[in-house]
Amino acid sequence: MHSADQADTAASPLTYEVVLTDGALRNGYITVDPGWAGFPSAMLGRPDAPSGRTAVFTFPDGYQVTSDLRASGPGSARIRSRVGPAFKRLGLVAGNSLLLVREGEGQYRIEPRTGQQRDTFELGYVRLRARFLARFPGFTGFDDPRLLRESSYKRQLVNHYENIMVPALRDGPEQDVWTALIKLLRVRVGSDNPQPQNVVGWRIVAQLAELPEHDQIQLGAGVMELLHLQGPGDRLDDFNDCLAGLSTPLQSAAQRSLSSLLLTLDDPTRYFFIKTGQMRRALSLLDPTFDFGKGGMVTEEWERIRSLAHRLAKRLEEDGWPPADMIDIQSFLWVAIAYEQGEGAEREDEVEEAEDEESEDEAVDDEADMIPAHRPTNTILYGPPGTGKTYGVVEKALEFLDPPLLATAARHGAGGRALLKQRFDVLLEEGRIRFVTFHQSFAYEDFVEGLKARVGEGGALEYVVEPGVFLELCIEAQHSDLPYVLIIDEINRGNIARIFGELITLIEPSKRQGMDEALSVRLPYSKQVFAVPANLHLIGTMNTADRSLAAMDVALRRRFRFIEMPPQPELLDAVIDDVPLGELLGTINDRIEVLLGRDHLIGHAYLMGVTDLPSLAEAFRLRILPLLQEYFFEDWQRIAWVLNDGVKPEGERFLRQRDLQLGRLFAPDVQLAPDSARWYIHETAFEKAASYRGILAGRAG
Repeated sequence: MHSADQADTAASPLTYEVVLTDGALRNGYITVDPGWAGFPSAMLGRPDAPSGRTAVFTFPDGYQVTSDLRASGPGSARIRSRVGPAFKRLGLVAGNSLLLVREGEGQYRIEPRTGQQRDTFELGYVRLRARFLARFPGFTGFDDPRLLRESSYKRQLVNHYENIMVPALRDGPEQDVWTALIKLLRVRVGSDNPQPQNVVGWRIVAQLAELPEHDQIQLGAGVMELLHLQGPGDRLDDFNDCLAGLSTPLQSAAQRSLSSLLLTLDDPTRYFFIKTGQMRRALSLLDPTFDFGKGGMVTEEWERIRSLAHRLAKRLEEDGWPPADMIDIQSFLWVAIAYEQGEGAEREDEVEEAEDEESEDEAVDDEADMIPAHRPTNTILYGPPGTGKTYGVVEKALEFLDPPLLATAARHGAGGRALLKQRFDVLLEEGRIRFVTFHQSFAYEDFVEGLKARVGEGGALEYVVEPGVFLELCIEAQHSDLPYVLIIDEINRGNIARIFGELITLIEPSKRQGMDEALSVRLPYSKQVFAVPANLHLIGTMNTADRSLAAMDVALRRRFRFIEMPPQPELLDAVIDDVPLGELLGTINDRIEVLLGRDHLIGHAYLMGVTDLPSLAEAFRLRILPLLQEYFFEDWQRIAWVLNDGVKPEGERFLRQRDLQLGRLFAPDVQLAPDSARWYIHETAFEKAASYRGILAGRAG
């Protein structure tokens, strides 16, 4: 579907023109988005249905369609399938247009324009240009440093292709070509944050990397034919057949991504990278009749793309932005579409319900570009101090980012942890894992976005909108097929309502971008329409000693799954001078649970490094006793109960009471509490094994 802005100067200000695409005609739908120029949002009226808004559209012969105006965009309307019969009766073809004339609130008359097929290239270019400049204001040319993130890694890929693929294509055999292809698809590119290419999604790369041997040979041969025989365009059909004939066939969108990657790297002056959903939307703005076929890329489609690209290059040159090659063209289109405002309101793929097999097939193709391998997950690891919550986020993060390694590491025993930590650190450096700690002064401006003061060129103070850690990661994740993880340490120490603001709803798995109930909001400072991507997973840690689970913000409790991380005394199998550490910790925790509750237990990590009596003394003196003082607010009597000091000989007690002879200090009529004697720590008790054995004394076996 394509907007033609205001129809003409004679048209009513409440008239909107829609130019029809092949896909719209084939599947029978009209999309109206009041965010497009020429269609005021006031035309849609007020909500009058539980699911959103409804409107009645009447065709010339009286045929009527009542459509729900979906809430996915700012008053967007989509009429599906039921419009198909009207299209057929009216004899509409791609490039014809419809005038939508508002006759009353929620009432529209449709007038077809069939006499000519509109050339909407200029209208589409103006729209793409406006979006591009919204992202890069003051853009002067493709050497602009701001665009390098979009184009430099693609040019690096060209160099890697020359070094990795070209020798294999020249020398063979087929299986070596497959090996080189997998290496190319996994090579890291980029300057500040090198990552694997994302033209061919990581799920597709994983599928190709696991091919059986006969498929490896078949794919290697197909790549050689595509790139070496009689010119690439003549071999596309055979290459599509090769990919469709693998043991696990590649779907159409994956075929387009892979073939376009190889062709572009081989000749970036003729081809550019294709991701089905994004390029369909970009190219159909320039030519409403453009749509991808059911299979992979074919020569005819490439010819149409090249024709549009050459016309676009000429138009960019007229504006003073001459592109060097097709990579610059692709970067322009990608930025204009990827950073589009209100993107959810105007998607024109066939993801909606369809009545025929072809449109269902197209839905799968388009979704292959954007559905994550995992559903988005929000998880909080909670427990008392020292139970391994921060330790556990390593495995939890890799559960999303590298599950094969996680499964492999489990078979390596103690060495497996080193493998996991090494991989975690690499992902942290790559930026696919981010780490933030909440605290009382942490705010929305730090997490999402806010105004920051800076000194301008003339020395004057100016305020600019700067994204926070969450928004930065969301933007990066939106433009990648890879999963990302944000780790929020001490999540319960922050003011959740103040930090998340309106995004607390958007982090719900079902409300993420691309999910069934996706929602977006307009951010308060930048005015950008924003949705949380589905490939971003949130992992929080919560120290229950700071705040109990029952006291957690209700909004957060509803949107996260909680995994308890309790103390595990059974992991402590050391025995120090007849003191079994596991039993020692278990006994202390049993007493704490009775006196304070399970939120204030002591984790096994406090004793994990203990190997002898001096290290045990150090753990108690510097870590465990100070923690007990914090737990009990220096109520020394109850601390003594936890340590069982009351039944020990005087010399083995950790805590002692100094006889202050209160009768000599105060008058007889002064009423003092029984526990008013001054307590002090008996340092030598830490060095005696009997002091620790005494903690267990009297405990039933």
